[in-house]
Amino acid sequence: MVMKFRILRGNHAEGTYPVGHPWAGRSITYDIGEIVDSTSNLAKFNSSGPLGPKFQRIFDPNVPATNKIKQASDIAKRMEAEANYDDGNGPHGPVIAPQLPDDGLNEMPLPKLKKLAKEEGVALPTNTSLSEEEVRTELIEAIRNVYA
Repeated sequence: MVMKFRILRGNHAEGTYPVGHPWAGRSITYDIGEIVDSTSNLAKFNSSGPLGPKFQRIFDPNVPATNKIKQASDIAKRMEAEANYDDGNGPHGPVIAPQLPDDGLNEMPLPKLKKLAKEEGVALPTNTSLSEEEVRTELIEAIRNVYA
């Protein structure tokens, strides 16, 4: 005979989650205020001590037991969704190239670039047919290659 009990303090484990459930095999635990269907008389575990009874027998057949199987399924689905949620920052997010700090070489005038190249031991372009902008570009590339 199945009896209904409300948990008044602590918790109570009754049965296990069925096969096919995300938590299959784990004990079903009922907490304070929840109602459990039990085939055993849980009232025998009540004590008369200062804490009072742990279980309250429910005689009203219209009071439904707490649906722990559905609650646990909802929790498991929510946890799985949270674990698989992709906000774009995880391993499946977009690849973002790191932003390197500006070295200031593009804004530097040609005489300063030549001085820096000489200090760093970078050979100056020897081709005299290059325009000033082409010399700047070659110098900047050569200086950056020194630190690459």
